[in-house]
Amino acid sequence: MNPIVLTRKLVVLLAAASTPVAATLAQVPDTAVRVVVGFGVDTLGLPNHEIFALWGTYLESRPSCGQQSPLWSAAERARWPLADLLCSYVYQGFSKFTVLHLAPAVGFDSSYLIRTLVAGVSGPEQDVQPLAVYRVYVTREGGRWVLANALPRMTRRWHRETLGRITFVFPPTRSFVRARAESTAAFVDSLSRAFEVPAPGAISYYFTDDLIETLGALGLEFFPLGSDTVGGRSLNDLVFIGSSSNGEGYRHELAHVVLRPFLAPLNAAGLVQEGLMTWVGGSAGLHFNELMRGLKQHLDAHPEITLEGVLTQPPPRIGTLDIGYDGLAVLCQMVHDAGGLAGIRSLATAGRDPHAILSSAARVLGVAESQLDRVWRERIAELAREH
Repeated sequence: MNPIVLTRKLVVLLAAASTPVAATLAQVPDTAVRVVVGFGVDTLGLPNHEIFALWGTYLESRPSCGQQSPLWSAAERARWPLADLLCSYVYQGFSKFTVLHLAPAVGFDSSYLIRTLVAGVSGPEQDVQPLAVYRVYVTREGGRWVLANALPRMTRRWHRETLGRITFVFPPTRSFVRARAESTAAFVDSLSRAFEVPAPGAISYYFTDDLIETLGALGLEFFPLGSDTVGGRSLNDLVFIGSSSNGEGYRHELAHVVLRPFLAPLNAAGLVQEGLMTWVGGSAGLHFNELMRGLKQHLDAHPEITLEGVLTQPPPRIGTLDIGYDGLAVLCQMVHDAGGLAGIRSLATAGRDPHAILSSAARVLGVAESQLDRVWRERIAELAREH
């Protein structure tokens, strides 16, 4: 069977990469979206031809993560602010898509499953660098074929427990620690009160033993996460967690959900936001206080590390230690202790420039900017001794 290629001539700027991997892979943009079929994929029979054309049309449109597409299920568009839940992962400026699989979806009536590889091609050897392999479903709705997400289909037999505002969703093989979940549900309400924002609506909290498995339920069969599979992601009121030891208690992503109304008008720097989430919700499955000993040990071994350096070029995460997240979490705590919510707002509205952020912090703390690193390290040492 000859490969089928859909092309459209465009002038395209690469979308801003949201991960270091995407930034590395994103090269000079192609002028056409190419959708190619892999070996053994039938796109000639019915309804395969119609389904493949639908999928090609969607990819050719260069999907926008800020806009709903009428090609998606109306039910899912009504359910989520953005129906394509994988948009921010797989549409990062790449233009080469290979359909690896197109066939009836086992266990679902009038539904088809599409698996797609999105990749970059670089160098004179045209080396293929995959970004993701992901699945999308196609189903009948209102007498026509529409696109639909993997998440509700992949998790249809998972267990569900609703406590407070959170519905915990987890595979049947995973145990459920109710006491930990109750504490997490209470955290949502207490955090919203502390930051004087409306409590969120219903939150769906998906968790497994590792993030690869959880994102697989979302539809990502491959995505470059690195070697550490403990972590989380949030998308509107959906939370995705991978942690074998603290699945019900991973609060960092919940903090993103709760504090979205607080941060939305402030245009805070990304690391300031993550520092705030780490202070109130921990990171890497650990609470804020549990991160301090490792942070102090690393800073003691690296006296050259400064807040400005961390903000300018955050060091890579090593295991559970993230100097950017953890270090800015301490700064957020210090600013809150000195200036309350007004202090946090001042830090969050300082902009993206490291010098402006540190100047704002120094003003709230009442210290010279030249002394900020010293008092920051002293506070970390105090916290490490306490815990």
